[in-house]
Amino acid sequence: MGIRLGSTVINCADLDTMTRFWCAALDLAPSSTGPGDDFRVLYGERVNLSLQRALTPVTARDQMHLDLYTDDQEGEVARLTALGARPVEHVTDDPEDDYVILADPEANLFCVCAKPTEVVAGRG
Repeated sequence: MGIRLGSTVINCADLDTMTRFWCAALDLAPSSTGPGDDFRVLYGERVNLSLQRALTPVTARDQMHLDLYTDDQEGEVARLTALGARPVEHVTDDPEDDYVILADPEANLFCVCAKPTEVVAGRG
């Protein structure tokens, strides 16, 4: 394949708070934690997430969000909430599309989707 997803980038004001949250949420390790950082790649075994310091307030929250898949939606929502996420809405309109919308510490929205591993793996 000639192109692949390298990282999803989230603009943020507080790089340290967001680094702690997303590293704990997704079991990632930061490229650095220097006080002058403006950009950090958070590395994981299967995914990278990048944080970029925004020079102006971050707006238009719905331009980008993450979908996190899990076999244990209730447990993961509880874990992420304990880390500092805020529940926004639980959407269950479609039994095959059950997800909880959460906001991270800077109010960026992301979804925790009830997706069994075998369903995700089967889609390639």
